[in-house]
Amino acid sequence: MKNNNFKEACRYLDGTLVFGIKPGLERIKKFLQLSNHPERKTDFIHIVGTNGKTSTAKMTASILNHHGLKSGYYISPHIHSYTERIAFGGKEISENDFSTIFFEIFPFIEKVNSANIDGSMTQFEILTSMMFYLCAKENLDVMVMEAGMGGRWDATNSADAKVVGLTGVSLEHTQILGRTIRQITSEKSEVIKNNCLIASNSTCSKVNNILFNKSIQTHSMLYIYKKDFKILKVITESIEGAELSLKGIYNDYDNIFIPLAGDYQKKNLLLSLVLSELYLGTVSLKVEQEKVNEALKKTNITGRFQVIKRKPLFIADASHNPEGIKNFVKNIDKYFPDRKKIIIFSVLKDKDYKKMIEEIIKIADTLIISSSLTDRSLSVKEVKKNALDIISVLKIKNKKYPEKIIAIDNIENSMKYALNLAKKDDIISLTGSITNLEFVKTI
Repeated sequence: MKNNNFKEACRYLDGTLVFGIKPGLERIKKFLQLSNHPERKTDFIHIVGTNGKTSTAKMTASILNHHGLKSGYYISPHIHSYTERIAFGGKEISENDFSTIFFEIFPFIEKVNSANIDGSMTQFEILTSMMFYLCAKENLDVMVMEAGMGGRWDATNSADAKVVGLTGVSLEHTQILGRTIRQITSEKSEVIKNNCLIASNSTCSKVNNILFNKSIQTHSMLYIYKKDFKILKVITESIEGAELSLKGIYNDYDNIFIPLAGDYQKKNLLLSLVLSELYLGTVSLKVEQEKVNEALKKTNITGRFQVIKRKPLFIADASHNPEGIKNFVKNIDKYFPDRKKIIIFSVLKDKDYKKMIEEIIKIADTLIISSSLTDRSLSVKEVKKNALDIISVLKIKNKKYPEKIIAIDNIENSMKYALNLAKKDDIISLTGSITNLEFVKTI
């Protein structure tokens, strides 16, 4: 490989996908040992949960950055480039910095791989290692990192976080994390270490009881949504965003504007604010409202109920599990109750796609079934079969179902078809998988 070549680094990372998902911390702990424990030189805020982690991580990092801290975020997956996963100083990492870090740590990667600790390092382990190495190299005060999957065996859990945020828990990745809410929450709760500050956005008693027990075991402090912090008032709201009054743990905040649509983004913002309060408190600082509003102006979150075209209105949405799709359906209905909706739906075969299709059918006037053409994509034929099965039941019950169902081979052709079909007041939306979003730039 050519040193400091971004394309070479990406090619290597692409190749590591064959190693798949291998839950466990042995390989990354070996890397950290070889690289002189960079994870011990920075503070961490760890975000776990089924949905909302990326939005929460980005907003939290931006708030902390605007309070004068050298902060960054680490998210997954990326849509167009690996550089989307790591940011510091208010910007995504550059291709040059990304490749520099990759080649600086590559000798350690080779040593870990040669040790054959249940095979080679996975792509996510390497990217997480790069994040830890960057934290030390750039002398960051704090890194906000989202877990890739679960918590206990996730590579991000090789660092001890000062603050932990939980966005919520629903059934996903059940073959790895467990088949019940309790089992999945237990896996996620393992990111809580001794003397943590924890904020939970969940309203589920099962979830919060597990977190409470973990907080007792680890001498940590738990704060819970609606009990310790809450949304006091929605002042104004539209597809452009919302103005809110919020109750944090330490203070109330009026006239906070979030330039993002969706009820779930209000809760993500609240959690971001609370995580910022908790961390700033550890370094004897307080959240300042003006700085929060400045931070939110500069927060860009791709594919989260994102308006990407105005005429006709085209919304790109990354919802990729039943809970996410329910939120998407709720928001489409809330903002556009009387407008015709053209929904492009493509999903991965390892998701609970039948429940997702059931939800999408409730709002689609025209349903365009498509595929992102990855190895994990559910075939157009299989999606259509499931949709028709659900519709046949709805017909018997005299319930609403799409006027048209159209199967199109790929996302790009689906978007072209939808744009040609749509009248000026119609709504087009692409949803079902994060992998769909790489095609959005073609509009």
